[in-house]
Amino acid sequence: MSRQRLLLLITVLTPLLLLGLAEAVLRVAGVGQREPLFVPVASAPGYLQPNERVIQRFFPDPRRAPNVSIDTTWFTARKTGGTLRIFVQGESSAAGFPYGRWASPAALLQQRLQRAYPDRNVEVINTAMAAVTSYVLLDFADEIIAQKPDAILIYTGHNEYLGVGGVGSSYVSARSPTLARAVAALRHLHLYRALEKLVSSAGPAPEPVSNADGTLMSRVARERSIPLDSPLYRQGLDQFRGNLDRLLRKYRDAGIPVFIGTLASNERDQAPFVSSAAGGEDSAAKHYERARALDAAGKFDDARVEYVAAKDRDELRFRAPESFNALIRELAAARGATLVDVHGALAAAARNGIIGSDLMLEHVHPNVEGYFRLASAFYPSVTQWAGTPTVAIDDATARREIPVTEIDQLAGSYRVAVLKNDWPFVERRRDVTLPPPSNRIEELAQAWFAKRLTWADTMNNAMGAYQQTGNATEAARVAANLAEAFVTQDNVQYTAGRLLLRADQPGRARMYLDRAIRLNDEPIEYRLSLAEAQARTGHPGESIKTLEAILAKHPNEQRASYWLAEMHAREKK
Repeated sequence: MSRQRLLLLITVLTPLLLLGLAEAVLRVAGVGQREPLFVPVASAPGYLQPNERVIQRFFPDPRRAPNVSIDTTWFTARKTGGTLRIFVQGESSAAGFPYGRWASPAALLQQRLQRAYPDRNVEVINTAMAAVTSYVLLDFADEIIAQKPDAILIYTGHNEYLGVGGVGSSYVSARSPTLARAVAALRHLHLYRALEKLVSSAGPAPEPVSNADGTLMSRVARERSIPLDSPLYRQGLDQFRGNLDRLLRKYRDAGIPVFIGTLASNERDQAPFVSSAAGGEDSAAKHYERARALDAAGKFDDARVEYVAAKDRDELRFRAPESFNALIRELAAARGATLVDVHGALAAAARNGIIGSDLMLEHVHPNVEGYFRLASAFYPSVTQWAGTPTVAIDDATARREIPVTEIDQLAGSYRVAVLKNDWPFVERRRDVTLPPPSNRIEELAQAWFAKRLTWADTMNNAMGAYQQTGNATEAARVAANLAEAFVTQDNVQYTAGRLLLRADQPGRARMYLDRAIRLNDEPIEYRLSLAEAQARTGHPGESIKTLEAILAKHPNEQRASYWLAEMHAREKK
């Protein structure tokens, strides 16, 4: 190599080497580190949970990030044998808003799959949160893959225009999808993050966000008019296509099955938010007016066509247009994902086949029955992939055992009241005053909603209140949720098992009692209750073995002796 070429090579490589050195130093020093998707659980070594601050990774100044987070779910850092681990991706409709974790498709599916596969450790982990777009889902994918999922469930698309990174959002980093993805890639570098933070800190501090500033919907929308087929509309469609295609290809290349749902929204009972008078007879308002007339006349097929046309021409894009469902179908087929027709399932359950307020709370968020139908739409495809269930769990059983509590439903109604008393549902924000509580459960729901009580304290108080009034079913529902939330606490698992036995659900009780014993095999009460559950589920031989194991360690345990004699007597009959 000539001297001139060597000098040229040194000139080119020196800046790169200096940048690499700077990146290495910053990594060691922990400067410019971005928020990880998963973090260790401080109170439960060996467990991970979604990071409540992960939204901040998308903002140079964390103070400018919207106040949204993923609901807490604990799962083992090291995946154990026999575990069925599924991750859910999406936005607020996948997160269970306004009810929270226990109404989410993840929680509803986990409970049903736990019952269907009692011999497997079922983990359905939700990474969905409000206000996110496909950029966020794509950014999370590698960290999800690192947790060795067996499958991925995706329900997303409603936020694509006005969510974080949406083309019409207040929280957009770049209008170009290519540039936005490039920025997301650069944010993996500590050097870039540090420089980005340094530049953002030079500007004025953001104003603190308070409840008086309105709901997230009222803050997120910068472009409040995006007409159908306009350049910005097409840009949002291209953005969704590009990100979703990359997301599905990433999971396919990792060998992870994906189940992706079509999108459902309130077609019948949500009038268009913004309708341009320039549209004339083809405006959102005119299509909605014709839809209402056809609906009233009983011409439901024609009415639905007009309702969909009205939704697609609604220029305030808080509902995904129909083109997104066509795109989901196209990409699912192209990338080997399993398509789940969520929209079809909800339409089939809706009055006259048109999705409205019987299943939706407002524009896109289902009510409890709507969430149940959404989760149930995924269930057949998941079980077909996972294998024939050991226990057949039909819709009636799943609905009866639904984890959504009365307090979840009450708090959800309060959140919807706040949402619907702000823009775009009304022109000016209106204060919401809750009615005086008429019973202990409403009192607890309002205390939790006002953040005067933690979720755990609220639920423990509710469980006690239900026990005092003899409401075994609701006490068991709350106890099971507490057990799912605090999976490392044996006494919480035992309490769930005991209350499920009282609620005449011995099959579910067995799961929690087994967990309690795995965590702590000393308490005799745990095994006595397990023996009861085994007997009541038609397994007397297992019950006898459990009782004999108790007596092997505690020969003078009179309760075990009594029930062992009873079990032997029953076997002789």
